[in-house]
Formats: sequence, C-alpha cells, structure tokens
Amino acid sequence: MKMKLMSVCLLGGMLGAAAAGQNTGSSSAKREPALPYIPSLDLTAMDKTADPCVNFYQYSCGGWKKDNPIPADQTSWSVYGKLYQDNLEFLRAILEQVSADRPGRTPVEQKIGDFYAACMDETAVEKQGLGPVRGQLDAVEKLSSAKEIAPVVAELQLVYGRAMLFVGSSTQDPDDSEKIIAELDQGGLGLPDRDYYTKDDAKSKETQARYVQHVQKVFELMGEDSERARKDADVVMRMETALAKASMTRVDRRNPYNLKHKMKMAELDALAPNFDWKAYYGAAPYPAFEILNVDTPDFLK
Repeated sequence: MKMKLMSVCLLGGMLGAAAAGQNTGSSSAKREPALPYIPSLDLTAMDKTADPCVNFYQYSCGGWKKDNPIPADQTSWSVYGKLYQDNLEFLRAILEQVSADRPGRTPVEQKIGDFYAACMDETAVEKQGLGPVRGQLDAVEKLSSAKEIAPVVAELQLVYGRAMLFVGSSTQDPDDSEKIIAELDQGGLGLPDRDYYTKDDAKSKETQARYVQHVQKVFELMGEDSERARKDADVVMRMETALAKASMTRVDRRNPYNLKHKMKMAELDALAPNFDWKAYYGAAPYPAFEILNVDTPDFLK
C-alpha cells in the first residue's frame, strides 16, 4: 500500500510540475530546445500499406527505409548510423567555428581550433610530401635481412598502429584477471578480415582487385611509375593473403580457450625463430616480463 501511495504521489507531482511549467510565463518554459524537436514516434516512418501480421518490420519501418536509402559510402544504414553521421557534422561545425581566427576565443578553443586548422591545411601537407614519413621509409629501405625487421616493426607499430605485420600489445592474464601480461596476435591486413582474401566469389574477387588498385595508387603517390607500382601492389597482396590464410577465423576466435597460449620467451623463439623477438621487445616500450600470451601460434609460426 505504501508503494502504491508513493507511486501516486510521484506521478501527481510530475503531472503538477508539467502543468505548472505550461501555465506559468517563466522564461524556461519558452526556451527553444538546442536541437530541433523530433517526436519519439514518427508516423511517417511507417508503411501502412504493409500487413503487420505478415511483415511487421516493413509495417513499422518501411517508410523510413524508403526515405533513407543506404548511402554509397556505407555498408549499412539505420537511425543510429544517421545519428552518428549527424553528430560528426555537428562536431565538425564546432571545430570550424573555433578554428576561425577571431577575437574572443578562449585558450582551450584556440588550441583545439589551431590543431584542427593545421590538420586541414592541405596546402602545407602537400608541400611536405613524404617528408614526415621519410624516416620510416628509409629504415625499411635499409633492411638487408629478416633478422633486421624486428626493431623496424616495433617503431612502425608505435607510430602507425599496433597491428603492423602482427599485433603487439598487453592483455589481462587469462588465468588471473588482476594481472596484465604481454600479448601477441594476428594482424597485418589492409582489408577488414581474413575472409576478404580467402573467398573466391565474384564480389570478393572484385574487392581484391580494387584493393590492389588502391595499393598501387599509394605507391604511385610515393613516386613510383605505374608498372613498378603495380608489381609492388601485387607483392603486398600476396603477402597479406599469406597472412590471412594463416589467421584464425572470427568464429574460432569466439572461443576464448582458442586464444590462450601462455609461454616464455624461449618458447616464442622456438615457435617463430626467424623473427628477433629480443630486438623487438628491446625497441618497444615494454617492461621486463617472463610470460606472454600468444593468441594465434599458427599465425606467428
């Protein structure tokens, strides 16, 4: 009974507050919302020509689907995808506003605005050319043996992402969640997943061909002629395909026990002896450790 009375009081209080807000001439009641008001139930999103007993999804969402086709640069589309895109455009407007050189900007606005303006200065970027990455390109160019790759990979992972060639990171100890240990995992793919390389249906072959064209264009932008760029792009594709074939499938990775392979450095050296792991961990900012987890031993092998 007490709970019922409390519920009635709370409901009455909310209704009373709402009525008071509507009846009073307070400025708060007259303020417009920051963004346009959109009702939670949009009747135009429905397709009332559909039979809800046959296809309720079409009945409830058919109108929205018709008015919001999947954009050409997206693989799927939904109200959440549209909301995400709208939010990006909203944030971009803020950045462009604070990047304008005008009086009255706060120190924080100026820092954010100047950083954004520097990133968007395409003229300055074009003038620099390959300068910002010249050091890494030279390091790759100077490699003369497989053993020398390790410290270069460590540097590239620090600069461009930990999935360069393979993934080097840290993780929770699968046997003790209060401990953090080193981890190695598969990686090195430019396409989203191993299946993009291993499938041979028409669509997959088209995607693979277009990816090679993309890589070729990157080499051309680096100064190679089209013939050399095409050959190098083919080499990249062959290398990544080999990595993909050695990678574990997403389905197999869903079983956490398939990713548990704790070992010592000596065991890692025996597993993948052609890579100088001592040099790799010496160049990477890892603390000293005795045990690491190798998620995908077949890939590292």
